Amino acid sequence: MRGAQEESVMRRSIALSIATLGLLAGLAAADPEVTVTYRAGVPVIQLSGSYGGSSYTVFRAAAGDPVYRPITDGELTCLGECVAADYDAVPGRTYLYRFDLTLPGGRFASFGPYAVTIARGVPLTARVSPNPVRGPATIAVTLAGRAGDPAVETTVAIFDVQGRTLRTLHRGPLARGTTPFVWDGRDGQGRMLGSGLYFLRIDSAAGSLAARLVRTR
Repeated sequence: MRGAQEESVMRRSIALSIATLGLLAGLAAADPEVTVTYRAGVPVIQLSGSYGGSSYTVFRAAAGDPVYRPITDGELTCLGECVAADYDAVPGRTYLYRFDLTLPGGRFASFGPYAVTIARGVPLTARVSPNPVRGPATIAVTLAGRAGDPAVETTVAIFDVQGRTLRTLHRGPLARGTTPFVWDGRDGQGRMLGSGLYFLRIDSAAGSLAARLVRTR
């Protein structure tokens, strides 16, 4: 009799354990995905799904660090999808992100952690328009960071295919955000250059990049 009771208790314990594991698996599967985009070089972490009317805070921990710190300024109101820009993320590093939400009605939900590796080279970007170009070309150089962050020493120059500097458009501090430069197709002596392939090169403390630029007649 006693053996039968012990067997019954054991079966119930196993059943409860299986049910608990199933519940945990269901909760894990219910976690929405996150996507990462880059705006002006700054990584933006976005939680998929609609959570309108919720308030949320996004926390971040470095890989291997158990301490999570908020990257949002207090609780934000979610107008749909919940997003957070991580201005202090270092390119090439992996971070763990967690979204804590207070849903309408006061219910709490926590999603994550999500492992995200920040892309390298993103703090410095440039866009040439139009390209190919017949007349002047606008070169929009973007340095990641907040508006009040210190400017970065930067050189923006045009080179020929032999690597010779034809024109320096900027040399000195460059503000965070996007700064447009206009190249009128002339070299440093004011001579109009012919059609062909040229290179834009940008060097700064935030990184370096090069881009092809084609002039036509």
